[in-house]
Amino acid sequence: MKQEAKESAFQRIKDAEEFIESSGDDIIKGRFKAAVVGAGDAVIAANDAFTIFFIEEKASRDHSEAITIHKKAGMKINENKVMILKNLLDERHRHGYRAVQTSKNVAEKDVYQAKVFIKWVREKMIR
Repeated sequence: MKQEAKESAFQRIKDAEEFIESSGDDIIKGRFKAAVVGAGDAVIAANDAFTIFFIEEKASRDHSEAITIHKKAGMKINENKVMILKNLLDERHRHGYRAVQTSKNVAEKDVYQAKVFIKWVREKMIR
C-alpha cells in the first residue's frame, strides 16, 4: 500500500478514461488482446482513483492488494465493485501474459465492464 494525496485521484480517473477510449479504438481495429489489456489498465487507474479519493491509499504491490484496498475504500460508502475489478484483473492477466487468442466478444465484454466501473467511480467521486 502506498499513501497518495486525494487530489491525484482526479488525474487517475482521467487516465482511466483515456485508456478505455483507446481500448474502444483497439476493438475497431481488430486488436482484441490490446483492448482487453487496456480495459484492465483502465480499471486499475479507476480503482486507484477510487481508493485514493476515499482513503488516500493505492495498491503498490499486486492485484490482490488492489482488491483489498478497494474493499476498504468501499466501506466508506457501503458499496464496492470488487467482482468487476477482480474479473478484469484476471482477464488482463490471462490475455496479457499468456499466449492465448482473444476474441472480439471477450474484448467487447471487458471494455463494457471497465466502462461500468469507471462510470461508477466517477459518480462516487462527484457525489
